This record gives sequence, C-alpha cells and structure tokens, in this order.
Amino acid sequence: MSISSLMFLIIFIPLIGSIFVLSTKDNMRETFKNTEQVALLTVFVDILLLLTLFSATDIASHNIQHKLELSWGFFSTFKFSFGIDVQSLMFLLGIQISAFVGILGIRKNKQTPKSVLFYTLLYLFCLNGYFTAQDVLSLYIFYTSSLFPLYMLIGLTLDMRQHKMLLRLALHHFLGSILFFASVILIIDSNEQNILINALDTLKLSKNEAIWIWASLFSAFILRMPVWPFHHAITSVSVSLKNPLAFIALHIMPISGIYGVMRCWPLNIPLEIEMFSPILQMLCLLTMIFTSAGGYIYSNTPQKLYNYVLVYDLSYLLAVFLPTDIIATNITYSVFSFLLISSSLIVLQAHILEQSVRSNTSIKGILRFMPKASVSYFLFTMAAIGLPVSAFFWNNFMIVSEIFNFNLYSGTLVMLAMMLAGIALLQSLYTLKNETTSIDPDIKIKDIDAYTFCISLMLICALLLSLLKPFWFVL
Repeated sequence: MSISSLMFLIIFIPLIGSIFVLSTKDNMRETFKNTEQVALLTVFVDILLLLTLFSATDIASHNIQHKLELSWGFFSTFKFSFGIDVQSLMFLLGIQISAFVGILGIRKNKQTPKSVLFYTLLYLFCLNGYFTAQDVLSLYIFYTSSLFPLYMLIGLTLDMRQHKMLLRLALHHFLGSILFFASVILIIDSNEQNILINALDTLKLSKNEAIWIWASLFSAFILRMPVWPFHHAITSVSVSLKNPLAFIALHIMPISGIYGVMRCWPLNIPLEIEMFSPILQMLCLLTMIFTSAGGYIYSNTPQKLYNYVLVYDLSYLLAVFLPTDIIATNITYSVFSFLLISSSLIVLQAHILEQSVRSNTSIKGILRFMPKASVSYFLFTMAAIGLPVSAFFWNNFMIVSEIFNFNLYSGTLVMLAMMLAGIALLQSLYTLKNETTSIDPDIKIKDIDAYTFCISLMLICALLLSLLKPFWFVL
C-alpha cells in the first residue's frame, strides 16, 4: 500500500465507521453492542494504520514527510494539501487512543444511543483532517466542521439544565470560526490562491492586513482554550458531563487549539501583534493560578480532575508561545502522555461516580471495594504527578525549564500551578481510598471488568517504556 493511500485511509476510516454505525437497525436487541464493537474496531484500525505510518517515518526529522493532495466539488480550483510529520502523528495517536479508552468507558451503559458513537466517529474524522491539513483552507474547513459532531455529542449526554451554558460555549467557538474564516478570506485574497501553513510568515501584507489576519487567526485558536474570560463556559459544561466519552471529546478541543498555534505561530512574532503576546501570557498565568488554587480548595473530586486538565492545557499554550522551537518535540511527547493519562482518569472516575450513585453511597473510601479500579486509579494518578519518573515528567520538566529561561516569574507561577494541581489529584485519591470511612458491606459495588483493567495496565506500561525510548513502538 502506498503512503498516499495509507494517509487517505487514516483520515477517512472514522467516516466509514460512522456510516456503518448509522446503518445499524434501531429495533435490534443488540444494537448498542454492535455499534460499540464497530466503533472500537474502527478506532483500533486507525491506531494500527497510524503505527504503520510511523514505521515509514523518519522520527529524527521535523519536516512534513508524507503528503496527499486532493481537490473536489465546489473547491475544484483549490488543491487541498494534507501531510504528516512526527508531531501530527503523535497528536493523532494520542487522540485515537483516548477515544478508544472513552468508548470502553461507556460500553456497559446499554442506554447510550447509537448516535453518540456515530457523532464520536464523525468527530474523529474531522480531527484527522484537522491534524493533517497543510493549507489554510483545509485547516479552516476541518476546524469548523469538527464543531457540529462535538456539540451533538455533548448535547446528547449533557443535563438539560446546562444547555444554556453549552450554548454560550458554542457561541465562543462559533466566533472563533468566523474570525478564522475572515483571516482565510484575506489570506487567499492577498495571495490570490490557497497557501500552505508553513508559508504564512512569508506573506507580503500591509500593516492593517497583518493586524487583522494574525489577530483573528490566533484569536480563533485561543477561543478553543479555557483562558479567562472564556473559561467559565467550558468549565461548567465539562464538570456537568457524566459521560466520559463526551468529556474526553470536549477535552480534545483545547488540544486542537494548542496544535493550531504550534502550526501557525511563527518563531518571530509579527510586530503587528507583538504587544498582545504579554497580555495573553498574563491571562494564561492568572487562569492557571486561580484554577489550580480552586482545585486545591474544592472538595468535589470531578472538579479537581478537570482543574488539573485545564492547568496543563494552559501550560502547553504558554510553552507554544515561547520564541523558540527547541521544546516543540517535548510538548508533543508530553501532550501524548497527557492524553493517555487524563482520558484514563476520566473513565475511571466516571465509573466510580456511577457506582456511588447506583449504590447510593458516598465516594469516600469507595476504592477499597474496587481493587482493580483502585490499582488503576493509583497508577494513573502517580503518572499524572510525575511518579514514577516517566517521560511525561521529564518532558514537563524541559517545558517548565524553558519557561523559566524565558521569564523567571512566569516559570515560578507555572510550577506553582502544576504543584497545586498535582496536590489536588492526590487529595482526590486520598478521598477515594479513605479507610476511615465506613460503607455497608452488604452494598454491591461493581469493579471495572478485567478487559478494562488490562487496557489500563497496557497504557501504564506504554508510559513507562516511553521513558526508555519515546518511539518504542516503531520497528
């Protein structure tokens, strides 16, 4: 199979899987079981294809190595360029594994409609296109198209009382889409054709054009991030989500914003928007500090996990804005590990909360009755805070060191926010394993199944192996 065919399959396999899910008959008794198997198989095949492409990739090179060009329909005058390098491969692999873990997290819930899995696979198709797009028009198309399946997925699983907050979040993202569209129109108008992302900084623009294009382009990516004053909507929606798959899907949205900035942000900040960079960094730092402090103070276990996720999202954004590409690889490795750790904790926590509600008991000490979930939750919590020493810890250490090198005060605040977020996770672990809390032994609390437990151990092993060799899975 040629590399172009392999790339085409990687992008479109989730779309094909979503069509199979949609074609499943609703009157079948085993409807969800069948759709769940199709979804798991689709994501698993995409993971295998990504690993196959890794074997044909020079991991020492940071250039785009595999390319695919398409043109169709109304846009036949434009060529759509897709390409993959090590960074996009790592992002895609982390996202696909997170989706696999998320689907495992809902496989026991037979009340989940098949439309949840349909929109999940459609969302993955849009993300595959987004993370492989190499021209601004393709990037915009998949940036915007990913919003529809995401909000359908969240809307199907979110409490009706939170739909007002969901609408507010959607308006933020819709505004980002409008700004992105305006910048794309100006770019194509000034260049008279579609342009590759890596050629953005070579555009010949007037001062007014440069201000509008750069400001609107990066505002579109920032609106996907939980930065003040836009953080409240995404925080409220995330904490209210009980479905782990929807939670993971929403969590991927800031990751896509980070990737967009990595791809489009030039090493030399354009003079037209240079004055806005310190303001954005200050907003990121303030949001990180208040969020991490809130996670430390709150007694709500889901809130602590989400605050941890938010702090790390913003730390990656700060690192991306540094005037150097030395740590781009470190950011990529760290995000990959972060996706595996956070998605696993989200699924485990959802199971714990579900059992707490079902048995009408407190979550305090509940892990004492769930030995397999207890081991998994402990290991992933330790990995989340950097213990045992793993590639996640060392890459974060390199990122924070570079932030220190850029600005001592910023580095200190980032390190403080990470410490508070880690302490908050340890607090939640202590609460869940608290031996002083008594629970009626007659209450039946279901542990995670052996299959989920084995997947958890495999992910932990993958994280440990990545310390010895980041690309240990490449032959």
